[in-house]
Amino acid sequence: MRTNKLLAFSEVTLIRATKINIQDAIIEAIVSASKESFENTGVHIRKMPEYYLNVLIAHRLTNIFPSLGYRLEMPVKEALLGLGVNSAENGDDLRDGGRFDIVLTSKKSRKLRHVIEVKRSLSNRQLLKDAKRLKALATERHQSKRLETGFIATVSRLRISPRANNIDGLLDTRMSNIQRCLGSSMNVSCRFQVLDSGLFGFPVNESLVVTVFCLQKS
Repeated sequence: MRTNKLLAFSEVTLIRATKINIQDAIIEAIVSASKESFENTGVHIRKMPEYYLNVLIAHRLTNIFPSLGYRLEMPVKEALLGLGVNSAENGDDLRDGGRFDIVLTSKKSRKLRHVIEVKRSLSNRQLLKDAKRLKALATERHQSKRLETGFIATVSRLRISPRANNIDGLLDTRMSNIQRCLGSSMNVSCRFQVLDSGLFGFPVNESLVVTVFCLQKS
């Protein structure tokens, strides 16, 4: 399932951190970061370091959802140890020697809630790599229902031309590939927004496409 219908947020309104609300808040954060990046640096968001996006996404989410905290570049092994997992069952897919881009936590208890991986493209190879990681985390022996849901946020370009890939077809293909890779044990959905071509430093024949995939254990 995918949709480009987004919710409007007010930072003074208390809203629940549901998966759809989180997806829309991430999209809102990336759009805001794209505007800020171009205004302050003169270059579009895909030329900025990935860490820049991570920081602005984390800040935006914790502003919108007061119950959330976050960790940036959290070592996977540290996260697992905090969950009582000394040895990962799927260490290769989990890439347990690496780090998670963003880990959302409970501000009150500091317990881990969701992992967000951030990418500056819709590369099929990168999506499948992170999808396997989120599945491995969702199916680990940690007893956390929250960590059974994870997100992949992407910022990509869409060339505007008669021969260019249609965004609907492109996202359908990416979701089918992810679902095929993960199997029936995970459900895949996405929400997205396409910005006007030429906006925020992009060429006049390119649009910015912001997509957030949600992977949830069945």
